[in-house]
Order: sequence, then C-alpha cells, then structure tokens
Amino acid sequence: MSALRTACGLSALAFCFMSSGIARAETINVPDGTVTVSDVVTAVGPLFQYDYTVADGTGELAVLDIGVTPGVDISGLTAPGGAFDFTTTVDTVNTPGGEEEFVSFIENNGIFSSTPQSGFIFDSSVGPGASSFDVTFFDGTSGSGSVQGPIVTPEPSSLALCAFLGGVLLFWRERLPASRPR
Repeated sequence: MSALRTACGLSALAFCFMSSGIARAETINVPDGTVTVSDVVTAVGPLFQYDYTVADGTGELAVLDIGVTPGVDISGLTAPGGAFDFTTTVDTVNTPGGEEEFVSFIENNGIFSSTPQSGFIFDSSVGPGASSFDVTFFDGTSGSGSVQGPIVTPEPSSLALCAFLGGVLLFWRERLPASRPR
C-alpha cells in the first residue's frame, strides 16, 4: 500500500511540474483574421521574466502593447531579432481613470508572423496575474484582450533540487522499517 501511495504522490508531483509550463492564450478576432497572444512566466531570482508568444493571422499587426503595473521598474526588454526588427519601450499614458503603463513591441524591419513567435520578453518584480494587452494594426484599428494568470515555471536549478529531494525521499522510505499491524 505504501508503494502505491508513493507512486501516486510522485505522479502528482510530476504532473505539477509538467503543467507549470503551460501558457494560456487569448485570441482576438478581427475582420482580417485573428491575433493570438500567450505568455509564460519564469521566476528568475527576485524578478519574474514574462515571455509572450504572438501569432498574427491578419498580416496587419503593427504594435503589441502589454499592460503592466504603473511605477514598477521594467527591465530586460527584448524582442525577436533585437532592436533592428522591433522597437521595445515602456509607455505611460494618462487616462481619465488614472495612469496606465504599457510595454510596447513595435514593428521595424521584423514582422509579427502567422507562425507563433516567442521572445517578446521583459522582467518585472510584479508576480503573475491577469495581464491585458492591446493590438494596433497598420490601418489604425485596434483590439484588446487579456491573458489570465500566467503560470510561473520554476528555474532549472529548482527542478534539479526537487528531483534530488524526490530521490532522497524514495531512498529514505525504503530504509524505514516496515510497520507491523497490531
């Protein structure tokens, strides 16, 4: 019976690690097609690294704006192809509802393609939660969506430590004397 419990416990632990890398996607439908945005968040020390994947089925996407918490430092802004392909910036906008801040990825020589393209990255001290985004097309139209609660993926060193501790637990359980029924 204890071997069965151990196997169930380890399979639950394995499922947790496998599901931690799943990104949640939001698709915006517009007359020319769809734009899908998904995200994965990785804890990197005291910061969280946000990595967005974009698939532009319209061929018209010019700007991706991702809402962030105003006043929080954003670092590590990168995009596929670097500054030559995409301009990356943090914009603050004053609205009647208050100040809003966005991380913007703007096409230069690169394009948002219909094939999912990841690497739209930034670092923040704010942990994962609901994340809103806006898309602006070359014809001036726009759309909005939200990616609900990106999942934090553990650092590779954390995974290695968990695997090591799981092995120690299995070794230790085999060394314990078997309990005897009374």
